[in-house]
Amino acid sequence: MKRPFQILILTLVSVSFGSAADGPAFSKSPKIEPNPNPEAPLAALVRFATGDEVKKTTISVSIGEQEWSHDYASDRDPAQGLPVIGFRPGQTHEVDVTLTDADGNTAKSDTLTFKAPPLPTAPEEFPKINLVTADTERAEPGFRLFNPRRRVPRQTQAGNDEERRFGESFGMLLIVDGEGEPVWYYRTDSRIAGFEYDEERGRILYVTADFRVVEIDLLGNVTRSWVAANRPQDAVTDATPVEALTFHHDAGLLDNGNLLALSTEKKQIENYYTSEWDKNAPRETQWVMGDRVVEVTPGGEILWDWRAFDHLPSERIGHETFSSYWKRRGFPDTIDWSHANSVTKLEDGSVMVNFRYLSAVVNFDPESGEVRWIFGEPSGWPESLQDKLIQLEGEARWPWHQHAPLFTSRGTLLLFDNGNYRARPFEKVTPVAETWSRAVEYEIDVENKTARQVWTSETAHDASERVVTIAMGSATEMPETGDVLAGYGAILDPDRIDEITWQNRAQFDQVTRCVEYTRTEPAEVVWDLRLEPTGNDPRIGWNLFGLVSVKELKP
Repeated sequence: MKRPFQILILTLVSVSFGSAADGPAFSKSPKIEPNPNPEAPLAALVRFATGDEVKKTTISVSIGEQEWSHDYASDRDPAQGLPVIGFRPGQTHEVDVTLTDADGNTAKSDTLTFKAPPLPTAPEEFPKINLVTADTERAEPGFRLFNPRRRVPRQTQAGNDEERRFGESFGMLLIVDGEGEPVWYYRTDSRIAGFEYDEERGRILYVTADFRVVEIDLLGNVTRSWVAANRPQDAVTDATPVEALTFHHDAGLLDNGNLLALSTEKKQIENYYTSEWDKNAPRETQWVMGDRVVEVTPGGEILWDWRAFDHLPSERIGHETFSSYWKRRGFPDTIDWSHANSVTKLEDGSVMVNFRYLSAVVNFDPESGEVRWIFGEPSGWPESLQDKLIQLEGEARWPWHQHAPLFTSRGTLLLFDNGNYRARPFEKVTPVAETWSRAVEYEIDVENKTARQVWTSETAHDASERVVTIAMGSATEMPETGDVLAGYGAILDPDRIDEITWQNRAQFDQVTRCVEYTRTEPAEVVWDLRLEPTGNDPRIGWNLFGLVSVKELKP
């Protein structure tokens, strides 16, 4: 009775070992197809089937002398399709699939071909890219990710509904290689502000103009999203609602999986300013928008919030408080006070927020809410915050209306200084043509509340090359070279700069630049890409909110 059973066991063991010795194999040959999601067209799916012995799949892509590959672990199901990205638009690529088992045995497919779709040709659908400088020997290797935003010059400073819709209904994320050639892009129907790229997970988190925070994979598929439940727009059913009035400018995922985001609250204030230019203008009761920082669970619960109205003086206003920023976004009776544009949790657990209109970077303790320090032009702060102010040593210039502060690997504070106005309301401002924007780095002693400037990009340019970035912008540290990558958000038309004032600035063209600087004295430009106007009727300008370095593409 036992003998047949023993023979059966031996036979099964023999078959099992024989299969492993033969190595991995395809049970269904690979096929490649365009990405089913049209929002990320420079991507494809490779589908096939194998046995259980495969531990790793490698998909290699080549075109001419360019070659790259993606590795996929055994938990990725090739029958569902393995994503491939990095294709050059309008060109035909060769694609090879290699299987590897635990013993290092391999099996390779026949070569596939894939022709990527061309870029859009309509002037309102894609910017004109002009690579001015590319020092391949010194520039950071890899790619650049940014978010092109389109606009038309406004007939008035506030703009009309059609002009606003044209910009706000267009959202894009774009990755280019070192030669400035697009290798991936994503299109959506709401303008994108801040974003972060998780290279290991192949995910991008971004904030929209209609008060959502969205996470996508590199096929453009939404993996999760949150929406401000009290926003003025219609309710949505495909996002997790959060009890918030808005999400705006910036958000990021924390190590614990929660979301840290900028929101706002409205407050009615009596006897408030009605002008940023006339100190004696009559005051009246105003609805004022102030910033709110929230930590949100994946399920939409707010764990804590910090409100600028509770900790900073609303009487200390900055220029553009009376712009139409919130009026254009669904709050017609509301003026803008603090206007935060970035939020970051630091290694010590504190939170750093950049307030553009206040020209101040503020650090606070999220547990107590206490302001720990303030970096920015020091006038106008109340006595209660005087001991929080950091003093700038030497003859260095304070930043004005800045963006994207971050602490570098050296422990220094790096930011993009737009340089707007160079004065607070009711003081004499610097004319537009006499200002310029820059990336700038400071060494900060938080304990002693002092700072000194240690580097600036402006040393790379003579006076004729300087530009005025009226809004947006970023500055980040490159991981390998230590260079600084600066995104010049919305550059006012350099050819007409003498015609532009702080009051009529929105009625002129805007362009943008992505510049890599060496961190030397003087700084040098080693990479310079520009987005230039497209079309003639209307003439469409392009700008960006942020710009980051990407080492490699990992779908």
